[in-house]
Amino acid sequence: MRKRLPRILSSLILVAPLLFSISTPAQAAVDPDSYVVMQFRDDIDAITAPGLYKYVGAKGSPCGAEYEDLWDDPACAPATNTLQVYNYLPLCADEKVLNCIESVNWVKTDGTEVKGAFKENRGSLDPDFTFSRKEKLNVGASIAPQIFTFAGLSHSKGSSYAVTGHVTQDIVNGVPSAPKIVASIAPVYSENVALDDKEGRTECFNVNANDVKCWKFAASDAGAVFKLNLKLLSKPQGWISGRVTAPKVSIGSADASKRFDVSITGANLSIPILTKRYDYSNSAKQSSWVKIATAIKDLNAYTWDKISDLGGELVSVYGPNFFNTFNQLVAIEREATGKPAGVGKEFDVADRLSQVWRVVLDPTNAPTGVSGCATTDFQGFVSSNAMTYGTALPKYDGTTMSYDVASPHYNPGGKDYDADAFKGRYDLLLTEAYAKCVWNLKDGVPNVSVEVQKTDGTTDNSVKVTGGLNSSTGLYEFSAVGFTFSSPKIKIKLSAPPTKDGTPTVTQAAPAAAPAKATVKTISCVKGKITKKVIGANPKCPAGFKNK
Repeated sequence: MRKRLPRILSSLILVAPLLFSISTPAQAAVDPDSYVVMQFRDDIDAITAPGLYKYVGAKGSPCGAEYEDLWDDPACAPATNTLQVYNYLPLCADEKVLNCIESVNWVKTDGTEVKGAFKENRGSLDPDFTFSRKEKLNVGASIAPQIFTFAGLSHSKGSSYAVTGHVTQDIVNGVPSAPKIVASIAPVYSENVALDDKEGRTECFNVNANDVKCWKFAASDAGAVFKLNLKLLSKPQGWISGRVTAPKVSIGSADASKRFDVSITGANLSIPILTKRYDYSNSAKQSSWVKIATAIKDLNAYTWDKISDLGGELVSVYGPNFFNTFNQLVAIEREATGKPAGVGKEFDVADRLSQVWRVVLDPTNAPTGVSGCATTDFQGFVSSNAMTYGTALPKYDGTTMSYDVASPHYNPGGKDYDADAFKGRYDLLLTEAYAKCVWNLKDGVPNVSVEVQKTDGTTDNSVKVTGGLNSSTGLYEFSAVGFTFSSPKIKIKLSAPPTKDGTPTVTQAAPAAAPAKATVKTISCVKGKITKKVIGANPKCPAGFKNK
């Protein structure tokens, strides 16, 4: 069991705040070398290696502690247990039956595609965590993810790109479910770092922690467009979420191998990363941590005395779903004007920007507030470059779909409130059938209102909003570009009241006390003894009807 604990911890990263500590006997005074590190990031994989776990309720335990093949553990027999498998997608060149990566292409600015070339696997597998192929359970043998290169494409550290298709799959009493797939493409490089060099290996994201070869993220320009082609046993259902701009989704029919061709295209984007360190030996930093621990409920217990007793080291890593925690941090010592100050101001300036291309295909993804709309088909895609968000998917309140986001206001090193502001981006796709179901659109085309709201409820009219129905894809495509995180919460609302006639439009709603209702009008249309009510931003009577 000696290697199990690190794997369990790594599987929680970006899902819950991760609090690492080293236990030592209690100390009478605070160790002067004590320190705390806080991070907000969404540029690394939540789970770092293949594995097999048994679940009883919400509690998971690793399988196969003393077996060469994890499936050989009798306590984890698939037919009588609830299991969860972690693995990576293989290349379709090696996999003719199960889920796989067909290809990954770089799309140049002129639209031509450069097919990626497989270079090597991203490290080795730890022999303690390997398992064999179980085709009847739709599980391939444990593998490491891949490294690709693209002719003509490079980054700050070379030309290698990590193509990672992480798979999480549940098996309940021998019956496999459709997997959750997290696919990412990232600029990377490798260097040899000794296993005992703790500082040097801080940024390693290896599959096998015992590999001396350390893979790290490189810097690249945002806006590189990639196209990922997959073959999947299950047709994507529900929503796809991601970190790409201008997303395109194509889902083909099942082929001779009974797999669906799924293609996802989009450009990578820059996401703010925060890394803050507080040393007890620095009086200012010491005081700052006291204020933070007091403001954040989950950290209340971590006084300097407690941190010292635990070994003098505390590292807390937060993922994008810690929207409220980030808002609380920025609010510390906030000025009367509403602008962050003091400790809060530190969290309002990004430490760096990381270039990310990531999509999440999760068959259980569904927005809150929507009911009665079939989830057996693909419904929508949502993406943002915000560091944190209220929920991964939009929320529906019966009238609008809204999406709450929060990020540092400033780019790295930024000081000027306007010139150095980090600019937000939001993309949304909805299938025509799903949009009609959500807003109960019977026929005709809807008027669509897109607006970006600040925390105080006023509308940000500086934002560029575009969108409408793409008749060639059958998808409504929306985007909001250029909003700033002037205050840590931005709200994006989409409303689609039905009209019988007219042209699909996207408008920026004008500031109003009740912006959700500002664009809605109702008229009565009469034809003989028939009366119809038409609702919309600019409602018109159907052909043959007159406005009463």
